[in-house]
Amino acid sequence: MNNRELVTSIWRSLGEPAVGEEELRRMQKAMGEAFGQGGVSSPASIARILADEGAELKHPEIIEFDAHWRELQIQLEAKRLDSLGNWSPENQLHLRQAESLIKKLEKLRRRFERNGDDQASKQIRTLAIDTRQAADLKARRRSLAEAERAEQSEIAEWFSIWLQTPNLFEQWVELRKSSPDFRKKFSTKD
Repeated sequence: MNNRELVTSIWRSLGEPAVGEEELRRMQKAMGEAFGQGGVSSPASIARILADEGAELKHPEIIEFDAHWRELQIQLEAKRLDSLGNWSPENQLHLRQAESLIKKLEKLRRRFERNGDDQASKQIRTLAIDTRQAADLKARRRSLAEAERAEQSEIAEWFSIWLQTPNLFEQWVELRKSSPDFRKKFSTKD
């Protein structure tokens, strides 16, 4: 069943009432239960589906509810990534910081996956891709010392591994850190 079918089915089961905030809330709740929080449509989108089905709409109520709902979405979006602080891919990381950031990203990724929040999961992935690319660019910068370039290259690799196999990253990084190559390159590093 898709969103349109679910919304139409609920509206019909309610006796095809005029649609306002209460009806839209019921439909959003059902969407969250069926598709996860990432699958919940905006009140205006649901109202559009119902208008196509011939529903009478309580326009002022719908507009007000939609505006309030969107405001809450913006606030939730900001809170989702709060644990990352003021992180920006342009910040230069050191190995410990990179490992810590990847662990935070993984924790968020798992939470968003559990909640069916595809939008937030995509944001986490995009942040990791941007951070990997920034580290890769820094690794190529001739103005940095060789040790700093090596560290940035290592960090870029860590993000690549996490992006490809997030569930295995923790075991992989422990093996990597215990390897002779890593210890030789970064024995004095954090």
